[in-house]
Amino acid sequence: MSTKKISLILTLSLLAALNPFPGAAVENNELASSVLEPSKYVKGDKTAIENLITNQLSNRLFSTGYGISIRDNTDGTILFESNAQNSMLPASLTKLYTAASTAITLDPDARFVTKVKYLDSNVYLVGGADPQLGTESNPTQADLADLAKETAQKLKEFNVFEVNVFIDDAILGPLQRPADWEDKYFQSSEIHLISALNIDDPSAPAKAPADPSITTGQKFAFYLIKNNIKVNGLVNRKNAPKEAFELSTQYSKSVSQLIEDTLMISNNQDAEILARVTSLVSENDPSTKAATELVLKDVELLGISSVDNAITDASGLSRSNKISPSDLSEIIYKSIKNPVITKVNKGETSKFMITPILPITPDPWSVFTGLPTGHGLGTMKKRFDENNSAGRGVVRAKTGSLNRVITLAGTITTKDNVFLSFAILVNRVEEPENVREAIDNLLNELAECNCAPTK
Repeated sequence: MSTKKISLILTLSLLAALNPFPGAAVENNELASSVLEPSKYVKGDKTAIENLITNQLSNRLFSTGYGISIRDNTDGTILFESNAQNSMLPASLTKLYTAASTAITLDPDARFVTKVKYLDSNVYLVGGADPQLGTESNPTQADLADLAKETAQKLKEFNVFEVNVFIDDAILGPLQRPADWEDKYFQSSEIHLISALNIDDPSAPAKAPADPSITTGQKFAFYLIKNNIKVNGLVNRKNAPKEAFELSTQYSKSVSQLIEDTLMISNNQDAEILARVTSLVSENDPSTKAATELVLKDVELLGISSVDNAITDASGLSRSNKISPSDLSEIIYKSIKNPVITKVNKGETSKFMITPILPITPDPWSVFTGLPTGHGLGTMKKRFDENNSAGRGVVRAKTGSLNRVITLAGTITTKDNVFLSFAILVNRVEEPENVREAIDNLLNELAECNCAPTK
């Protein structure tokens, strides 16, 4: 049993023991059991599912090149596959692999730390690789404006009103980009060079900055000026000296929340940063090569072969990535079943992360909880939006899309409580919107299916 589950049981037991009104406890427990009783899933009927899927795949839109895998989540049994062993372009389904690697490497409650240090009139903004370091236009995350405000207050306490500002993004090494990323990707702010000082600013210009760390430093300097601290000259890159002392800090969301956010909205930048932090902690090497090699190695720890698969980035923008539908449906299944993983990390986290006093054993559960629900949140908000859509609320899935590539992988529950994981990949797509609709129609039929064995 996982540490999280044991902790929950112990906490509930302690609360029950402290309750001086036994009668009330019984009444509340009865209410809880009726409200919170988990669904009782049943195994799927292989023949029923084969017949349904085969009929749907006769649609001409799948004829260009597809792969599909359907698994029973009670035990991982394959119920239907077609072309499922073929490695295909996964697009953003790559993030499922990246998320799994991060989830089994980092403590789910760990947080990234962005620090400000000071020495001899020099202020150092030290990046902790928080992928969601925010601004006042994005105040729900670790806030650069708050960091500057706190810094300014401390400086004034020391009678310091004029400083030089430097950025220290050394934790992830030099700015990086995967070798086969197309230049056109950088014409939007959706992706830019990988940095330990990434700023998540909704009001940022449309084009990616040439140096995201310097851009973050400039924003920080602007906030210092707003707080009546004079900033001399330009913001430059310089590592903080060991003797510099800490002025202020901001903490990220937990690792598990960052994983969920990354999958929910398919954030390319966050996926790339998380992969490099994971590689730094696991292998003491945050390079793109080490990070992508680690993703496949970690998936093998989950019992999924990387033979014939290839990953050259962490987000799925690369057209060199290749993953089979069968392996993708299995990563979904494994994220639900939480297999016990033994992993020894080589890197040190104390410089840029805080971890709980009582650490939690990493597991891939946040891969499953990060899957958005059909007509619910994130990239699935506009899927299954018809009023009579059977898949609404019962399909949870990660979307993927590149030029001529449409993919989807996640879970679905049929109306008779057969709980399935699936992966559907279509390459060489000519009609993307129609292919998306065909995939959704297939899943609507599956949601309506009486797919449990008849007695």
